[in-house]
Amino acid sequence: MIRIIIILFLLTSPVLAECKYYAEADVVNDTLVNKKETYTCEEPDNIFVQFITHEKYHQAFTMVVITLLENL
Repeated sequence: MIRIIIILFLLTSPVLAECKYYAEADVVNDTLVNKKETYTCEEPDNIFVQFITHEKYHQAFTMVVITLLENL
């Protein structure tokens, strides 16, 4: 049970997103026409995805995989 909790804790991370909001509209007779809203967020990958995919972790990931395979 403790292992499951630890794995879930490592896979979930707080959202550290950088969000931007833009709005454009045309004004005709004091009314808004053609309103366009754009909301974009850029989130970094969680630590599990970073560990598997980023170049700086490739040696550590290889050692973890080899260790796990040896102990099976």
